[in-house]
Amino acid sequence: MRIHSRGPPHRELLVYDAIIVGAGPAGNVAALRLSSKGHRVAVLDWRFDIGDKLCTGIVGTECGEAFPIPSELIYRQANSATFISPNGREFGVVSRRDQALVVDRVAYINEIAETAMNAGASYHLGHRVSGIEMDDTSVRVRVRASNNSTTFSAKLLILSSGFGSPLIRMAGLREGKDGDFMMGAQTEVEIGNVSDTEVYVGDQIAPEAFGWIVPLDESRAHVGLMSHHPLNGHLDSFQSRLKERGKILDDISAPRRWGIPLKPIPRTYADRTLVTGDAAGFAKPTTGGGIYYAMLSGQMAATAAIKAFECGDFSAAQLKGYEDDWKKVFGHELKVGYYARLLFESMNDTQLDRMMEMFLSPEVQQDTVLSSDFSFDWHGKTILKTVRHQELGPLITSFGAVVAPFFKRLIRSSIF
Repeated sequence: MRIHSRGPPHRELLVYDAIIVGAGPAGNVAALRLSSKGHRVAVLDWRFDIGDKLCTGIVGTECGEAFPIPSELIYRQANSATFISPNGREFGVVSRRDQALVVDRVAYINEIAETAMNAGASYHLGHRVSGIEMDDTSVRVRVRASNNSTTFSAKLLILSSGFGSPLIRMAGLREGKDGDFMMGAQTEVEIGNVSDTEVYVGDQIAPEAFGWIVPLDESRAHVGLMSHHPLNGHLDSFQSRLKERGKILDDISAPRRWGIPLKPIPRTYADRTLVTGDAAGFAKPTTGGGIYYAMLSGQMAATAAIKAFECGDFSAAQLKGYEDDWKKVFGHELKVGYYARLLFESMNDTQLDRMMEMFLSPEVQQDTVLSSDFSFDWHGKTILKTVRHQELGPLITSFGAVVAPFFKRLIRSSIF
């Protein structure tokens, strides 16, 4: 589905209550919440097609309940996956209940945008932000669209502009540190003998990370990988391997790449400014998934904005409540996940083989990924249960001096 711009015709200055840059999960949720409360909202995006960011399309069932997904946009429900270790051994994990949904991400995000439009939000697509200025009374955003230059003015700015956005710096905030991100690459393929999500671990597939094949239906799947390292030929090699095994029959789309943040930026608020979603660094460091946390951050940003409108105070001191809120909800998850990511990256393939053999054994699965409190959306508790497990903890400790510091940091990450 393609959403066309809706709003007043171009003129020199367009005035709104709030400007949201980025029509992704976070921006659309914020736009819907604010416009539903009667606020005049402008959503700007340089793209013409909403929701086309690369993504596996997997969301947890909790996300689907919190932000309902029309049934026709759900490809399938999932309660199982197969993990393949570096030495090629396969481990199946089957949950007692559905943990995730494989969805049409583009249509899902479009659906939220359409609802926001119907609530009164004004969408301006094909509009690229070229500058941000603030004073004591407003924030002004300069944009270019085709050959036109327009300025939008509002009381508040919400940046939902995606990973690595230069607008963070324009708004006077600090970006994340170099290296606190990974690169992902993905393509759509025609599949053969694949019926379940498969996750491949090992440096030959994706150095210090993993690759995946996620069936969308009986004939199509997403195939991709992520890594800290440059993806020079890794996806081609991975696809060739899967083709040799009859899992891929043909390519449907060309590969595309995207950045995945591993840590939040140092501060997600400033005078008249809030930062959400990937722009703020809100993605699971373990899997790279970010839809749910993006939507939650959009919701919390809207709540903070509504409070600011009610009291007429758009200062950093007033908006700090937004950062306090997201830290309470998923800050611990991001911290634990980040140190778990560092621990994973410190292990060589031989150590990963041993780790997966024990972690994915039927006995240990019952205590971790198959326990009643396991959640696809919240990994922190399971991660800490894993490293403190009576068998897994000593195994990780035995891996020696390279792994030990990261193991200790992960254990300490649970202490605030």
